Amino acid sequence: MKFYNIGIKMNINLKILRTFCWLALFSFFSLVAKAEERSYSAYLFAYFKGEGLAQGEQIYFAVSKDGLHWTDLNEGNPVLTSSLGEKGLRDPFIMRSAEGDKFFVIATDLKIYGNGNWTAAQTTGSKSIMVWESEDLVHWSEQRMCRVAPEGAGCTWAPEAFYDDESGNYIVFWSSKIPNSQNVQNNDNTHRVYYATTKDFRTFSEAKVWIELRNASGRVISAIDATAIKVGDTYYRFKKNEATEAHKAGLPSSGKYIIMEKSNSLLGEWTEIATDMSRISGVEGPTCFKFNNEDKWCLFLDDFGGKGYYPLVSTDLSSGQFTQLASGEYSLPSVMRHGSVINITEEEYYGLLAKYDPNRKSTACLNPAARQQTIEGWGVSLCWWANMCGKWSEDKVNHLVELLTAEDGLNYNIFRYNIGGGDDPSHYNGHMTNGKGKRAEMDGFKASEYAPYDWTKDPGQRKVLQKIKEVRPDAIFEAFSNSPPYWMTYSGCSAGNKDANSDNLKPEYYGQFCDYLIDVCKHFKEEYGIEFKTLDPFNEPNTNYWGANGGQEGCHFSPASQVKLIRTLYPKLQQSGLNTVMSACDETSVTTAISELQLYMSEGDIIPMLGQFNVHTYSGNVMDKANLKDLVNKSGLPFWMSETGAGGTGIAGNLSLAQRMFDDLNYLMPQAWIDWQFVEEGNDQWCLVMGNFAAQTYSIVKNYYIRMQVTRFIKQGYTMLMTGRPDLLAALSPDGKELVIVMLNTNTEDKFVDVDLSLFKDVSENVQLYVTNSSKNCERLDGAVVKDGQFSYVLGKQEIATAILSVESGDGVKALQPDVAYMIIPRAATSVVSAASDGGLCLANIALGDSLQRWYFKSLPNGNYMICTKQDGAVSAITDDGSYFLKWSPAKADDISQQFEIKPVGENCFDIISASNGKMFDLEGVNTAAGTKVGVWEGGKAGENAHRQWRILPFPYANELKSGEGTGVVSPQTNQSVYFYGDDDVLNVVNLSGDLLAMRIYSLNGKLLKTVSMKETFGTIALPTGVYVVEYEQGGSSKSAKVIVD
Repeated sequence: MKFYNIGIKMNINLKILRTFCWLALFSFFSLVAKAEERSYSAYLFAYFKGEGLAQGEQIYFAVSKDGLHWTDLNEGNPVLTSSLGEKGLRDPFIMRSAEGDKFFVIATDLKIYGNGNWTAAQTTGSKSIMVWESEDLVHWSEQRMCRVAPEGAGCTWAPEAFYDDESGNYIVFWSSKIPNSQNVQNNDNTHRVYYATTKDFRTFSEAKVWIELRNASGRVISAIDATAIKVGDTYYRFKKNEATEAHKAGLPSSGKYIIMEKSNSLLGEWTEIATDMSRISGVEGPTCFKFNNEDKWCLFLDDFGGKGYYPLVSTDLSSGQFTQLASGEYSLPSVMRHGSVINITEEEYYGLLAKYDPNRKSTACLNPAARQQTIEGWGVSLCWWANMCGKWSEDKVNHLVELLTAEDGLNYNIFRYNIGGGDDPSHYNGHMTNGKGKRAEMDGFKASEYAPYDWTKDPGQRKVLQKIKEVRPDAIFEAFSNSPPYWMTYSGCSAGNKDANSDNLKPEYYGQFCDYLIDVCKHFKEEYGIEFKTLDPFNEPNTNYWGANGGQEGCHFSPASQVKLIRTLYPKLQQSGLNTVMSACDETSVTTAISELQLYMSEGDIIPMLGQFNVHTYSGNVMDKANLKDLVNKSGLPFWMSETGAGGTGIAGNLSLAQRMFDDLNYLMPQAWIDWQFVEEGNDQWCLVMGNFAAQTYSIVKNYYIRMQVTRFIKQGYTMLMTGRPDLLAALSPDGKELVIVMLNTNTEDKFVDVDLSLFKDVSENVQLYVTNSSKNCERLDGAVVKDGQFSYVLGKQEIATAILSVESGDGVKALQPDVAYMIIPRAATSVVSAASDGGLCLANIALGDSLQRWYFKSLPNGNYMICTKQDGAVSAITDDGSYFLKWSPAKADDISQQFEIKPVGENCFDIISASNGKMFDLEGVNTAAGTKVGVWEGGKAGENAHRQWRILPFPYANELKSGEGTGVVSPQTNQSVYFYGDDDVLNVVNLSGDLLAMRIYSLNGKLLKTVSMKETFGTIALPTGVYVVEYEQGGSSKSAKVIVD
C-alpha cells in the first residue's frame, strides 16, 4: 500500500496501519461528501430508438458540448441492454445521486417490437422498472428488476426520480393504468402517475398517486410521462395529457400535449402554468435541463409521429414561454425517442468518449526510454515542380526555397533530384504534356548513344538545387531515376514499354544506364559541390503504371531485373570515386516492397550492395508498414519513406494525408519522410504551395501549415518516442531537454488528449502550443497545460496541434521492471490486451481504471517471464494451456505454461514466445479491433509477423518512479502530519496533528470535485477509481498530493 504526500511515497506496514486505524476509531469521521461546486461542460442523453427496430427498445447514449448538437456513442449501438422481464427497455431516465458519487439509470420494462400489442402492454404489462448504477457512466452494475407498481397495475411506464431534500429520499414516479377488470382502487382503465420513495433504488415504499389529471367536468383522464426540474426554490413539472380530449378549453381537442406546472414542494400542491407550448399536440416524453453556465433551459419534446425529439428553449421557466428552434439550429444523430439529459463534467465527458468512442480521446504514457527512430530529416522531390519554378525570377525562386528550407518554415533538409532520361524529341509537347503536363517532360543530358553530355539541360531543377545548397548547407540530396534515356529502351519512349507489365530497358544497355547515372552524379559534385548521399536507379519499378506514350517518364523493372541492375551498378559506383551509395527500390506499394526486400535478402549479396532502403506509401495499411519495418530492421539498412501524396477535398483531405504521415512515423518508422510535390497547379491537395506555372504565380495552401506542425518542431536529430497511438507523435531532442508532442484530430468533433509525463525526471508547466485548423495557420495559442505530470489539451474539430515542452528526460523506465504496470499493445494497433470475463485474452479500448489491462512482468531465473495481472488482491498469470487461445488463471510458481520469452525485435517491439511450445502471441484472424482474441501460433517468415509482435509500454497513471527520478516523486521530507492513500474506491486521510484540515479534490483536468474539512485523525472520502490531486491547508501551510484510488 502506498501513501502519497506532495509526491512523497512511504511504504507503511499494513498491520501497523490497521492497528493505527483501530486506535483512531473513537475519532473516526467518514467524509462522504456531496458533490459540490461541480463544473459542468457537456451533456449526456440517454434514450431509446423505438419499436420499429429490433434493437430499438434498448438504451442508447449520445453526448453534446452545447446541448443542441448531439453525437451517438458506441457507434450508435445500445449501451445498456435488458436480459430480464420483457427484455425491452424504453423511456430511460438517468440521474446523478444526491451525494454526487454515482449515477442511476431506470427504464420501462417493455418490448413492443415483434408483437405490436399495445393493449397487452397497458393491461397485462410489467409491474417493475429496470435499474442500473455506475460511479463513472462507463462501468455499470448488473441489471436489477424492481417491483414498484400498485396492485392490479397493467403497466409501469416512463419512470423518473428526483431527490427530495425535505425527506432525504428519492421520489421515484411513473405512469400506471389499472384495468377495470381488477377489483382494486383506481381501476378505471385510466393512466395516473404514481410515486414511491427509496434511498437505494433497491427497496421502495408502497405506491401512491402523485398526478391525477381531470377534464373540465372533473372526470379523471389519462396522464403519463411526468418529469421535473428545480430552479431555485421552485419545482417545475411537465406531464403529458394522454387522453384524446383537452383537459380544459383552449387546448388541442385531440389531447396528446404537454402540461406545465410549478410547486414549492415535490409532494405538495401544483399550479398549472399557462403556456403556448401546451398547444403543440402529438408529443410526449418531455425532458428539461439547464444549459451549462447560462440562465437558459432546454425542453426536448418527442414527436411520436415519427420526427422524434426536437428542442424548445426558455430563458425563464416561470413565464412558460418557449422558443422552438429551427432545424438548422440543432442536430440529432438518429431518431431519438423518450429519454433524459444530465449535465456532466469535462472528465465524465471524456471518460465516456474513451469508452464508447475511443477516436475522441487519446491517452498515452510517454517513456523517455521507449525510443524509436532518430529523424534524419524531412524533404521533398524536386520532380516536377522545380522543372517549372526554377525558370521563374530570382526573387520567386529565392522565396520558394525559403518557404521550403527555413527553420521557422517547413524546415526541409532532404531533396530528391530526378535524373531525367529524356524522351524522343519528336514526342515533345505530345503525350506527356497532354498527360501530366509540360512539367513532367524532363530533360535528359545525353540526346543519343553517341552524343556528348549537354550540361545546360534541366535548368529549372539545377537552379533550385543550387539555391537550396546555398541557404541550407546541411541539406541532404538523393538522386533518382524514373526512366533511362529513350534510346536505351525497347519502345523508344521514356514513358515505358508498349506492354506496361514488361521491362523497357534493353539488357545490352544496363551498363550504359549505370554509367549515365554515375556521370550525372559526378558532374554535380565537380560543378556544384553537391554530392548525392544516395542514388536510386528505380521508381515504382514493379508496377503496370509505365506504358509507352504515357503521361510521365517511367520504367518497369521486374524483381529479377532489379537484382541484375543492382549487381551492375554497385561495382561501377564503388569505382567512381563518389561517396554516394545505392538506395532501392522506391515501390509505390508497401506490400510490394516487402516481397522485393525479401528477395533482396534471400539473394545474399544484394543487401551489402545497398546503403539504404526506400519505399513510397501511396498504398499499404499499418500492418503492412509494421511488417516492412520489421524486415528492414533485419536487413540492417537505413530506411526512408521517399515519396507520398494524396488527393482529397479541403482540410479533410489535407488531414487525411497528415494521418498517413502519422501512420508512417509510428508504424513504418523511417528515418526520413519525404513529400512528392511542393508546388502544383489546379488543386490544394497534392502540394504545399499552389501555383500557376504559365502565370508564374503561387500561394501557400493549408497543407503547408499542416506539414509544418510536424517538420518545423521535430527537428533533425530528434528521436521519436513510442506513443502507442495513431494520432500522437512524440519526439525528444538530442540533449533530452525538449519534448515535442504533435496531436491530430481528423474528426468533425473535438478530441481530448491526455498524456502521462510522470516518467520524465522533470517537466516544466509552461507549454508552447501551435495550432492549424480551418481558421488558423500554425498559430501560437494558449490552452495546453502540464499539471502534476499530466499534459492535457482539447483538440478542436479537424485540427493538428503541436506542444513544445521543456523537460529533463531522465532515464525513464528501462527494460521490464517487476513493479511497473504495463499495457501490451499489438505492434500495428491501438487497443490493449485485457484479461476477458470468459477467462481468455482479448483486445480492448484502454480504460484507465481497469486493473485487468495492467500487466506485470516477473523475471524468472531461467530468463523467462511470468506476465501477471492483479484483481481484488489475487494475482493471475497469462497461461498457454495448449489450445490456440491464451487464458489467464491463478499464478503458479514453476508452471511452464505460465512462462514466456520476451524477445526484442527493434524499436521497443517484442515477440512474446510461449516457453511450453515456442509459439508466439498471435492476433486471431490478423484482426486489430477491440474484441479480437489473443492466442499463440507459429511465427511466419520475416516481414509477415507484425500481428505477432507487441509494444510493451508503461500503463498511464499507474506508475511512480523512485524518489528523485520522475515528476511524480520528490525527495522525502520530514515532520509530515498528513498522509493520503487510495483503496477500494475511497481516499483514506490520516491527520496526525488533529488540527483543522481543509481539502479540495481535483480531477487531473483541474476540475474541482469535492471540498471537505476535518479535524479527526482518520477519515475516508468516497471516490471512484482514478487519479486525483488533493490540495490541502493546515496551520496556514498549503500543500498538494497526487493520489491513485483503485
